[in-house]
Formats: sequence, structure tokens, C-alpha cells
Amino acid sequence: MLKPTTMHLRRIWLLLATVLSVAIVGLLIFQATHELRDARTRQAEFTESFVPSVFQLEREYLRFANKVEIASHDHGVPDINALAMALDLVMSRVEVVDKSLAAAEFRTTEVFVTARAQLQRVLQQADAAISRQNQDSQTWAALSKELQALAPAMNALTMRSSLMMSTQQEEVLARSVDSAVAKLRLMSGLLVLLLVSAAVIGVRQGRVERERQRLERMHEQMRVANEKADAANAGKSQFLANMSHELRTPLNGMLGMLSLLESTPVNAQQDDYIQTANRSAKHLLSLLNDILDASALEAGKMTLKPESVHLPSLVSDVQALMRPVALEKRLVLSVKADKDLPRWVLADGTRVKQIMLNLVSNALKFSEHGTVSVEVFSPAGEELKAGDDVALKIRVTDEGMGMSADVLAKLFQRFEQGNASSARRHGGTGLGLEISRSLARRMGGDIEVSSVEGKGSVFTATLCLPLSSPPNEQTTDAITARREPGTLGLNLVVAEDNAINRKYMAALLGNMGHTVRFAEHGGIALQEIQKEVPDLVLMDLHMPEVDGLQATEAIRQLPAPYCELPIIALTADVFEESKDRVNAAGMDGFLSKPVNVHELEKLLVRRFGLRGASLAMPAAKAAAKAQPAVAVAPAVAPVPQVADTAAPVQADAAPTGTAPVAEEPVPAPAPAPRQPRRRFRPGDVAEHLNMAMIGELCVGVTLQGYQSLLDGAMRTDAHCYADLQAALEQNNTGALLELGHSFKGVTASLGLAALSRLALTIEKQGHGFTAEECKQHAESLRECWNTTNAICARMGLIVSS
Repeated sequence: MLKPTTMHLRRIWLLLATVLSVAIVGLLIFQATHELRDARTRQAEFTESFVPSVFQLEREYLRFANKVEIASHDHGVPDINALAMALDLVMSRVEVVDKSLAAAEFRTTEVFVTARAQLQRVLQQADAAISRQNQDSQTWAALSKELQALAPAMNALTMRSSLMMSTQQEEVLARSVDSAVAKLRLMSGLLVLLLVSAAVIGVRQGRVERERQRLERMHEQMRVANEKADAANAGKSQFLANMSHELRTPLNGMLGMLSLLESTPVNAQQDDYIQTANRSAKHLLSLLNDILDASALEAGKMTLKPESVHLPSLVSDVQALMRPVALEKRLVLSVKADKDLPRWVLADGTRVKQIMLNLVSNALKFSEHGTVSVEVFSPAGEELKAGDDVALKIRVTDEGMGMSADVLAKLFQRFEQGNASSARRHGGTGLGLEISRSLARRMGGDIEVSSVEGKGSVFTATLCLPLSSPPNEQTTDAITARREPGTLGLNLVVAEDNAINRKYMAALLGNMGHTVRFAEHGGIALQEIQKEVPDLVLMDLHMPEVDGLQATEAIRQLPAPYCELPIIALTADVFEESKDRVNAAGMDGFLSKPVNVHELEKLLVRRFGLRGASLAMPAAKAAAKAQPAVAVAPAVAPVPQVADTAAPVQADAAPTGTAPVAEEPVPAPAPAPRQPRRRFRPGDVAEHLNMAMIGELCVGVTLQGYQSLLDGAMRTDAHCYADLQAALEQNNTGALLELGHSFKGVTASLGLAALSRLALTIEKQGHGFTAEECKQHAESLRECWNTTNAICARMGLIVSS
């Protein structure tokens, strides 16, 4: 790249060359214009004034001399008037010649001086004779002789003027030639200058072009480097997300086992150990969630899910969650919600709570004494209605260590936690504030902070949220409300092709006290709803013969009231395109598989109020459940084996409200796989089982109910595994999609994580398997099946022999 001084000098030289070129061109134009004007003026003087005047003077002089000669030979009376007129013409021509611009130069010549003097004398004599009216011919004869004697001089005068005009024209021509030569020289010099300037400009332009190309190459290299950096950053984020997911699997297992352990009789010391382990696991889970949230925000995949949120309840939840932390540190936690605070807003309650929890937990974490005060208020003073935006302010004030200006400057940067000593002492990822501010900005607000080192800090979060009308009063206490025994439950149709999933849904809905009818595919579901109109249809998407989407479209074509039935999709596909297909088919909602009891109950209560809630537990059973026991007793009667019999479920064999289940053929029991004695490795349970989900299932259908479901899937009704294993061993890749999907649904519903992951791989990639890959996956499936079976048997989750 050229140095600045060199570039400056070259610009000056180019400017000077340009100015000089313009000056030369201007000089040439001025000289040419001046010479043209001068030549035209001189030529006009000679051609239009002087030369014609001299010629006309000679001509009039000869006419006058001729009239005088005639008067000298005329013996009669001379024509004095004619002579006077001729004389006047001669004298007027003399006057014109005298006044000509060229006469001044011509009067200095000898010819003009002599001729002019003689002419003046003769004209005076003639004028005197005419004035006297002289009739004497002798007088006129004498005057005629003088005129004739002057004729050569007058002719010489005319010739001399013509010669002078020719001379001047030659001079003009010579000057024109000289001027042309000068112009040619100037033009040659200008041409050389222009060529030099063009060469300089060309060289400079070449350098500029090379510099431009270098900059373009640099820009392209930077673009490629930026893309690589973005890809590396995305890869890093994806790696962190994947790693977090992988870590959450054993962590969920730990939390599930701790949850089960809490329900067993333990002494005070053991309970303290359990609580400590539980808090540590939850803290680790919160760190992983921060990493996942940061990754989702960076990838632009985090979406807010607005719903009606009861602000006072949300504030109370945050206070209840944070009070134990404050008590543990001997801090005072003061939470105040303004009396004019809007009760209902449209917001993602989980994310609003996340912002509040992060700000409050940070204040408690970095405070060693004093008070942490939380104020929630809205500065809007005018009356607002539903749909209007309101600025929600959350102010958290602490009396902790405070922060310096340097720390404040990088406070919201990713992975920054202020000074290193506090970061080591208090822990954390340094992501919480960055995530909270990103969430606040997504809600149309921001987070501001002011702090004085050694005195404390004030964080103020502003969220712009629309006001909302309160939801149906019946749904306010959706999960806490319970339906009294004897109260009519819901009439439901569940379309599900998998027998194990039917067992699970029968146990789950039966324990909730609802009447259930099952259909193996969409065609049977159509028949069932036309026999008796249900309150709700739970429709699996992937079924043989008629799938869930086709069945829904067919139902929407039926007459009322069938076409107006609410239909909820059941599927393990949580992708947006699956939701789009569900909406396009006319379904009313989406429930992810495996079905969570709380999500299911929440959906039913939201649609049907208390009719959708679970039955209240009888007092005797509640008292029995409250008494400690070594073994976990089921909360309700054993789960009926609806998939293993052709008989309908009887009222005394199932919980209240359970209805007959559609008959289905009983498959031949699969032989129990041989269980080799093996030594379990650390992490086997977390790898193969999702203990958090298993805990949820046990809560929903009781431990005995889960044992029945698992026993059916692993022992007595293991045809899904047998069919998939056979297809792999026979290299039947065409059947792997359907069989893999079916087996994935069974294992995912039961919390068998390793088998579910392997089934998902076979479902998605099986159509392209080679014979060797089929053999490898068959061996992996067999090994995973045997290990899972052995773990479940060792844990007592499988009770049949």
C-alpha cells in the first residue's frame, strides 16, 4: 500500500498538471479569439472602408475632370449645376477617405501627401470658378489641364492603397501562419503533457485497481474467516447444547432417584444428606439450563409462549422459592407487589419468573448481610383495558458488596461474573444476567443496573406486557382442584396402535376417573365416535391403515356434532412442521409423547373445568399413603391388563369411571430373553433409564401400574422388539421405518431412554442401511435390550418371572 506522503505528492502533481493543461487551453482559445477579431477588423477597414473609398474618389474625380473638359470645349454656356454636383461628389469622397480608420496610417505615405495637396488645390480652384458662375471657357480649359495633370497621381493613390491592402493581407496571413505554428507547438506540448498525465493517471489507476483487488481479497478472506468463526461458534454452541442434554440424562435420573428416596422412611441425618444432594443436583440442572438457554438465544431458536399470567401468584411463587435461600444465609427477603399492579398480563410466565429468580438469586448470592428487597410495580396511572401494553417494573435492591465501574461495564457479557474471587466463591456460569437481559429485550424492555462498591446494587427490569383478561375461573386452580368421588368424569376416545401405550393411557386416565374407549387406528376411532359422541378424542398421528391426520380430516367431514369434537394430537414428533400438519388437518391441540400426567390433566381441566380434574383421593387411602412403609404401596387399585384380555374392563376391576376397552387379539407371549449375569458399570442406569420420567409415571399410574406396563413391554407383549429385531436380522430395510417408530413410541413412553434413542436412529436412517449396518444395529439392539431388561429386573421394576 502507498505511503500517505507519496500519495499526497502525486495528488499535488496531478492537480498541477490539470491546472496547467486548463491554462494552456484557455490561452490558446484567448489568442485565437483575439487574432480572429483583429484580422476581421483590419480586413473590414480595408475592404469595407478605405480601399473602396479611394477607388470611388478616383472614379468621381475622373467624372468631374470629364465634365470640366466638356465645359472647356463647349462654346455655349457651361452647365454650372452639373459641375457643382460633380465637385460635391468629389469633395464628399475626399472627406470619406480623410475620416477612414486606415487613413491615419496611409496619410504618412508620400503618394497620399502629394496627391492630397494637389487635389486640394485644384478643388479649391474649381470651387472658386463655380462660385463665380464663370462662363469663360478658357478658365475651364486651364482647370481641365490641371485635372488631367493630377490624374496619374490619383491613379497612383488608388494603386498604392490596393498595394497596401495586399501587403496588410500578406502580413495577416504571415501572422496567421506564425500563430498556427505557435498553436501547433503549444498543442504538441499540451499533447505531451496530457500523455504524461494519462500515463501517471494510468499507473495510479493500476495501483488503485490492484489495491481494490487486494482489499476485495482481504474482504473475501475476512468473510470466509467470519463464516468459519460463525460456524465454529455455532458448533461450539451446538456442542454445549448436546453436552448439556447428555449431562441432563444422568442428572434427571439422579433427581428421579432422589425423589423416590425422599418417599422412603429415613432418619434426620439421611434426610439432610438427601436434601443436600437434591439441592446440588438442582443447582447443576440450573447451570445446564443456562447453557441451553444461551445456546437457544444465540441460534435464534428460543420462542416466547405468551399466556394469561396471574402476576400476584407469580410474585408469590418467586418469594416462596427464594425464602429458604435467604433464611439459609440469614438475610431478610422483602417482596412487595404494588396494590395497583395488574392482576393478569399476557406473557411467558416461565421466562418472566426466570428473570425474577435470576435477579433475586444474584442479590442473595452476593449479599452477606442486610436486606434484599424486591419491588414489583407498574408506573402507569391511567385506566387500561385488556390488550393495552403496560410497563412492568421489577426492582431488586441488595446491601451486598456492590460493583465498580469496570465490573459494571462487562456485567452483561457472556461468561462474565465480575472479579475472579467472587466468581470462585459463589460459582455460576456467568450466563444468567446475559440471558435475563436478552429475554427482557424480547419482551420489549431491558435491564438497568446501578451500584456503589461496598454498599450494594439496584437492578431494575422493565417488561412491556399486554394486559390480559382472567381465564375461565374454573381453570384457575387447574392442578390443585380435585373432582369429588361420584362426580361424572369425561368420556374419551383414544386412538393408539401400540398396545403398551394403550395400557399406559388406560391406567393413567382410569386413575383420573375418566371413561376411555380405545381404537387401534383411525378407522376404528371413526366408528367409536359415531357410536357415542365423546367429550374429547386423543389421536395418535402414526397408525396403520388410517393415520391420525386422515382420521381427523374424515371426522371434520361428518355432520354435527361429530365434526365439532375437540381432537388432540398425540405424537413424539415435536418439530414445527409436525405442528403445522396438525393444525392444517383441523386438530385442536398438541400433546407430546410420552404423555405427562400433569400436562394431560392441565389440558383436560383447561377445556372441561373440574370434570377434567383427577378424582379426589378417599380419606382412607390418603391416610394409608401418609404412613411410612418400607415398600411403596400403590395409591389405587392395580392397573387392569386391558391389552392382555379380550374382555371389557369391569367396574370393580378398575378405578371409578373406567369404561370398556375395545377388544383386541392377544399376541403370543415372547420368550423372556436370557439374562446373562453381568456386572453393571457406573452410569448404566442413567444411560438406559430416564428416572425422572419413570418417577412421573409411577406418580400417575402407581408403582404397581408401571411394573405391569413394563412387564408387558419387556416380557409378555414384546412383539415390538421381536419384530424390529427380526427385520434387522433379515435385512428388511423397508419395514424399519414403521417398526422403529412403533418401538420408539413404546420405549419412550416407559422411560427406556437408551432403547428409545436406538429406535429413533433406526427409524430415521434404517431405509438406507446396508446388510452390515443391519447386522451391527441388530447386535446393538439385542445388547441394549438385555442390559435394560437386566437393570429393570435388578431394580425390581419387572416382577414377573
